[in-house]
Amino acid sequence: MNRGRYDEIAELGVVEWAEKKKAEGKIRFLGFSFHDNYEAFEHIITARSWDFCQIQFNYMDTEIQAGLKGYQLAEKLGVPMVIMEPIKGGSLTTFADDIADMFRSERPDASLASWALRFVGTFPNVKVILSGMSTGEQVADNLKTFEHFEPLSEREQQIVKEVVAAVKARVKNGCTGCRYCMPCPFGVDIPRSFSIWNNYAMYGNAVSARWSYFHEMKPENRADQCKKCGACEKLCPQGIHIRDNLVEVAACMKELES
Repeated sequence: MNRGRYDEIAELGVVEWAEKKKAEGKIRFLGFSFHDNYEAFEHIITARSWDFCQIQFNYMDTEIQAGLKGYQLAEKLGVPMVIMEPIKGGSLTTFADDIADMFRSERPDASLASWALRFVGTFPNVKVILSGMSTGEQVADNLKTFEHFEPLSEREQQIVKEVVAAVKARVKNGCTGCRYCMPCPFGVDIPRSFSIWNNYAMYGNAVSARWSYFHEMKPENRADQCKKCGACEKLCPQGIHIRDNLVEVAACMKELES
């Protein structure tokens, strides 16, 4: 659900239909999966008495979508939570060694994935945690994490905070995605280019960066299409050296491609 989709199904009577089916015993639990901002989350979760809700939540995304505020509101309302993206699509397992060592120095034998899962599981109103797994080794590691689950200690929570700060410090530029620079006269998707570049700098996830840049972006929207006209820089409220940075993005992505 997002705000527009929820309002549409509410207007069409879908919520009432589902409530009727629940009363008939054909639906056991009625909830929603959420993809929008906090304001939209508050609008939906307070619209009726839900049996559960599902949000994206991990230690890097506490201020994205519903975020920590959304968790706190659901807990206050007594709505149990299902969590998706606890490992951020695998990005929380691909850190450079100096970042990973911040975790390993505390728990040498613990996987990076286990830290991300334990962070989410430490919140008492989280009842189900969804994690995509690609190998039997990952399944075994996740089962090990929850077989004898340990919430994060205060010391470990502090380590997570330090990791978050260290990761965010690797951002290449201060692009906020405001899109004041758009549209580019030559078709470059400037905010998207910077988002991919910054995410790669933070998480080192080459597979994700390559896919986002070379599969999800059209060739005519990529950074190497910049003609250095400078129109974007006159509009950027952050004062970013957009032309120079796009050259860096293009070079970084070319290296990843090869």
